[in-house]
Amino acid sequence: MSSTGPAAVLEAAELCSAAGDHADAAQLLAQALITGQSDPALLHALAEAQFAIGWAGCALALLAEAQRVAHDDVAVATDRNQRLREHGRFAEALAVLPANLAAARADTYADMGLPVLAVETDPAGRRGLWWRTGGPLRFLRTARRDAERQVLAGLLDPAGHATPTPVDLTALLVRIVNGTAQDRDALAATRAAAAHLDGERRAEAAAVLAGALCRDATHPLLLRHAARLADSLDRHGPALALYRRLAADPSPIEVLVRQGELLIRMHRPPEAVRFVEGLPAETAHAVALREVVSQAYTEAGLPAAAAGAHDASGVVADWHRSLWWRIGGPLPFLRRRMRDRDDAIIADWTPLPVEAVLGASGATPPADLMDAVARGAAVQERAARAEERDGPSAAIDVLAAATAAGAPDPYVMRDLAERLFLDDREEAALAWFDRVVAADPSDLDAVYGRLGALTWLDRTRDALEVLDALPPEVRGAAAIRSRESWLYERQRFWTPALDAIGPGATAPHWLRSAQRRLWWRTGGPLWTIRRRMRDSDQRALDAWRSETLPLLSTLDRVVPGVTPGMRTVVDSHALDHAMLTLLWERANVVARLTAGFLAAVAAFAVLARIAATTLGLPTGWAVLAGAAAAGLDYLALRRWLFPYTRADDRRLVVTRAAPLIVTLAVAGAVSYRFRHEFDGWPALLGGALAALAVMATARLTAAAVWRAVGAWVLRRFRRGEPRAAALVETLALLMELREPAKRNDLRWRRFWLQRLERIAYAVEHHLPAAFGFVDADTHRQLTEGGRGAARAVRQLKFLVAAPASPDAWRRVEDVLRHNTAAFATGELGRLRRAEPVAAPAPVRRSRRAIAVETLRVALFAGLPLAAVYAAQPWLAFSETVHDWAKVVGLGWALLYVLLTLDPTLRDKLGAALSVVTLGQSGGIPPAGDPEALARFRDSTRSAAP
Repeated sequence: MSSTGPAAVLEAAELCSAAGDHADAAQLLAQALITGQSDPALLHALAEAQFAIGWAGCALALLAEAQRVAHDDVAVATDRNQRLREHGRFAEALAVLPANLAAARADTYADMGLPVLAVETDPAGRRGLWWRTGGPLRFLRTARRDAERQVLAGLLDPAGHATPTPVDLTALLVRIVNGTAQDRDALAATRAAAAHLDGERRAEAAAVLAGALCRDATHPLLLRHAARLADSLDRHGPALALYRRLAADPSPIEVLVRQGELLIRMHRPPEAVRFVEGLPAETAHAVALREVVSQAYTEAGLPAAAAGAHDASGVVADWHRSLWWRIGGPLPFLRRRMRDRDDAIIADWTPLPVEAVLGASGATPPADLMDAVARGAAVQERAARAEERDGPSAAIDVLAAATAAGAPDPYVMRDLAERLFLDDREEAALAWFDRVVAADPSDLDAVYGRLGALTWLDRTRDALEVLDALPPEVRGAAAIRSRESWLYERQRFWTPALDAIGPGATAPHWLRSAQRRLWWRTGGPLWTIRRRMRDSDQRALDAWRSETLPLLSTLDRVVPGVTPGMRTVVDSHALDHAMLTLLWERANVVARLTAGFLAAVAAFAVLARIAATTLGLPTGWAVLAGAAAAGLDYLALRRWLFPYTRADDRRLVVTRAAPLIVTLAVAGAVSYRFRHEFDGWPALLGGALAALAVMATARLTAAAVWRAVGAWVLRRFRRGEPRAAALVETLALLMELREPAKRNDLRWRRFWLQRLERIAYAVEHHLPAAFGFVDADTHRQLTEGGRGAARAVRQLKFLVAAPASPDAWRRVEDVLRHNTAAFATGELGRLRRAEPVAAPAPVRRSRRAIAVETLRVALFAGLPLAAVYAAQPWLAFSETVHDWAKVVGLGWALLYVLLTLDPTLRDKLGAALSVVTLGQSGGIPPAGDPEALARFRDSTRSAAP
């Protein structure tokens, strides 16, 4: 064999390729082919070298020429089929296969997402596909086979089966030889970059590739390695721009998949779908690209579209079979409903071209892109080394110094913000996150960190405004949905937290446990409960966001230069109060519904027994009669007494609920006395009336108890945040005083007196107690300061109740403004104080006056009890009624004596009942606000049971 023959050249080329010198190998092979005949082995080897260098188009042409020369060479045909499949050219890949290569044909069908055709073409070694396509159930495979054949025909016909145009082999070989130096430089640069990457020196690797791209900005090997490196450094924009430069040479499916995944990571699901669908039909049908489409739909929260990442014939992708079950499985009406919803959302998409998404980076030279990547990576590597050596603070200093010098890199700024956030410096981190988001609103990591910083700073309103301003594709990202859900869950708004996660079918695995927990917490399969909870949560959120704005505006006006922290004090207190009120209102609803239901069950048992014993009915008829009477009682309770048994207004309790309950009880007792008449039916009627009274009493008692507990919780909440409570009350009073019409309304003046008393009480008692145990001298100073500030507030009461001139209102506003500034800034020593006023000397009363007062108290205290004993011989009360009448008389006597001994007891009881029945004294809107109270009553009567 000649030393210069094809075998020797092939051996030398293999040695060069083994050493990584693919350019030299290609040069040897090309020169041999130029001077000799077209040898298929040399053409095949040269094609492999060109693939290694990155010239895929040239390599595919060489493989076509090799198969033309040796059309019966199985190795060349198989290799060409594989390379064509890698580039998404399935029609040509099927056309080049001889009839005896069933395995390669089956692999092609599998890559096209046609599993039945793959199994039937080459059954050996495809047991997994055989089971997934129906196994022994042939009818399933038959139906799917027809669908796959239609898909295959639709893909092959547009592509056609024309023989590729013969290439100018000589010109191609000359170009390969002339480009050897260019290929050597590219291979050397990639080897140097790989060595740096092995040593964890990614910045140096990026710098090497940047220098190589400066010399040759079009070489596909350099562009591909640079794009991968930029992607590994989370530089999604530069990586996508570099991948787009590979369009001059045929791109394998791997490169197309990476572009689609980059678009998804840049939170551009519509653009990712458009990019894949814009490819040739046979290429877009590749399994890997269909996975990209499915990921894009999943990222957008469209489960039916994600499960239907297939063609119009309905061939569901195997990797989404579990998702197919989660959206309805074999129930087509469920799948159809979700698919219609997803289709409507997709129809509203307006995806941009990839070049528009890239913006300026799309036109930036590749060398400049990689140079920026290298500089940013170098800074981050220095920060990582500083952190290993001196701790997190040193890394922060390195990043801060880099951002202060010249135009900062957005990725370095984001890294700095994340490190500040982990170092518990949320305010500084938020400032840097804001700068990154301002430069790129679609930067998910920056948005995610910004929301986290706002949440930790309790700036819920600002976080919600950030979410509202996000582009839909960014807000729909799983990470942002998780952050939004955590924001709501932290405030105990369960249904918004569940809605933020979205459908469980598209929730990522790390969110599914939270989605299930919230689903059960909001009612589970009881969708009616979830709907009511969603409505109440949304009303509470809307009310807080709208009704707290005037308070914040007042704070901005009174305290110029107010900081976000001052606003957070007001906003967070109002939100927490609204949330606590909502939770205890729900508990009240559950308590009174449960009490009413249990009372109805007890009434059924008692009435059935009355029907069996008094009426003498058989057991079945007695049960039916008891159920009918109890049902009528519950219907009457729901239609007639429900609004009066909520304990939300003491006036309704005293004027409506109590008289109705007493009337029903008395009517039931009177009717029961005639139980021996009319065959005992009056007994059943009396029992039903008494049962209705008992059911109403049970509901009223449960509601009153839970309102008392809720009011106690709210008082503890306000006692725990006295500064915020006093500031909110003061701001609300300042806001209301600005309306002249309210100043002339005595009802508003009465409410303002109550508000001033709440402010004074918080300043006098709760605020000094907030500092805990201190030394005696400090405690005395705090106590005296609180009393003096409370006296100054209480002195405003008379000016509000009976102002003598407009100066009185100005004086009130002046004190309130001054105290607002002190509360907001935390300078509590600036609160206005007043000296104590000397108490008047007590007046001595004569013995005769004392005796007359004692006799009057005894007479009026014992009058009801005496009336009970006097009426007993005439009315002949039963023993039970008589005992209850005596208890009521004794209660009246005790209450009358207490009121006489403590004249302020009436006011104390009134204030307690106001807090118990409404529980809104520190909230926004306040309980005593006449307009807000009217709206509250209307909404509760129409919505609450």
